Amino acid sequence: MDTSPSELDRIGRELSGKRRDYGRLNWTKYTTGFDFGIDEAYAGIVEFLRDEIRWNTIQEAADNPSDPLEARKAEILRKAFRPFHLSQEMTTLASEMQKLTSRLSAVLNTHRFKVDGVEKSGPEIGRILSESSDRELRRKAFLSRTSVAEPLIENGFMDLLHMRREYAEGMGRENFVSHSLEEQELDPRLFDSWPAEVKRAVPAMMNTRAAFAEEYTGAGEVTPWDEAYIASAIAPQLHQEVDMSGFLDPIADLFQMFGFDIRSMNITYDIFPRKHKSEWGYNFPIETGADSRILANVSNRFNEFRVLLHETGHGVHSFTSSPDEAVLNMGISGITSEGIANLFGSFRTREVFYGRFFSGEDLKKARISFGRLDKWARASQLLNVGRILFDAGLHTGNPTSLKEIEDMRWRTEKELFGTPPYADRPVWANTIHHTTHPVYLHNYLLGDLMCDMLETVFLKREGIGDLTEKAGEFGEFLREEVIAPSGRYTFPELFRRISGEDLSLSLLVNRTVEELGD
Repeated sequence: MDTSPSELDRIGRELSGKRRDYGRLNWTKYTTGFDFGIDEAYAGIVEFLRDEIRWNTIQEAADNPSDPLEARKAEILRKAFRPFHLSQEMTTLASEMQKLTSRLSAVLNTHRFKVDGVEKSGPEIGRILSESSDRELRRKAFLSRTSVAEPLIENGFMDLLHMRREYAEGMGRENFVSHSLEEQELDPRLFDSWPAEVKRAVPAMMNTRAAFAEEYTGAGEVTPWDEAYIASAIAPQLHQEVDMSGFLDPIADLFQMFGFDIRSMNITYDIFPRKHKSEWGYNFPIETGADSRILANVSNRFNEFRVLLHETGHGVHSFTSSPDEAVLNMGISGITSEGIANLFGSFRTREVFYGRFFSGEDLKKARISFGRLDKWARASQLLNVGRILFDAGLHTGNPTSLKEIEDMRWRTEKELFGTPPYADRPVWANTIHHTTHPVYLHNYLLGDLMCDMLETVFLKREGIGDLTEKAGEFGEFLREEVIAPSGRYTFPELFRRISGEDLSLSLLVNRTVEELGD
């Protein structure tokens, strides 16, 4: 049997092609609401993955690798194919899970919230939360998001949780969380130490947040409907009106500074809201180095550059990865991907980007505002651990009703941060990751950790104080030391190779305490 490198690469290219077609159909559904055969396309992927000849080729290559790189490729492909060679029941279960996920995704994409009986789009809700001085209106706008929970439950969300538990058992894993983390090549016990770690930073976080709340709302605590408003009050520049019809120029100029010419990349943007379009922000990496698409919903506010910069970071990552390495590209960690995207998203509050929107006295004010905003963001960053552990709890706590899910949400926040319920019901179901990308939220937080690490390593290496002092060199650093090898190693290995340290949440916790004080 031919187990040469070209055979593994051929399998990878064919699988990437099928995933490309599947991605295009998902793009259409997310941007228009129309489904032109998503389930059928997924069935084609399943059929490809079930092929015994390909599976035997991968197995033989994995058992007898010609070199470490081929061993890595074989392991990546074996991970993709293995679930479809356990039993017919597992294959059927995987297909049923995908169909139900697609149906629930449609519920999320088409659901619209109402405030005082009036339908509001996602951007309109966001504008109320960030700009309205009417705290009661903000409360209503935020809590309107609870309305999607019932449709999600009615359309089978509890069934999906049950299917995931059954699937993890079939894979020989303790639960769906440990299964997901192992599939992402992470320690299945990754979250075990997080509650104790985070609690070390809670006093500093809460004291800082309470001080900001007192200053901008007159209250001694921060409610969820205060979060965006306080950020906007700290930095009113966030909701300055900008003409988003010219969004590409400032984004392209920023990336060009680091040596990334996005105008030469086939990145498609769909950024204005409309009926039946998903109200979230996504990057669809349709085909590495050939086709990347960005969905967003903007309403002409400066703050919206954050999502556009973030998603463009994903696009640049795709176009900077080698299209010839189809298999290795499948092994790129979601943390690496989100880390690079978060890095570019962070430039929204750096003068090299916002400086083109403000001048004179306004620029001086912006420097002060965005400096304070960074402190607020640091004080709020680890709150995401609550969302991450709640998402994990959905798959380990075995809830059987909406009431049990809501109680779990309250309990998680109370145990971690000491915060009591803020309303009769919590907002949770509008977070798409519980439905479409389970056990994925940690990638964003660890992506932040990666951002801190990359910047720290590069500044220390070059002996400089700001990335823009050697922007071109930093872009080359990302290409050569982060992106190029990112599929060759697991994320903990890549992190260790670049930083010389082991991956640990304590690095973020320590930085939080250092910057905010005890």
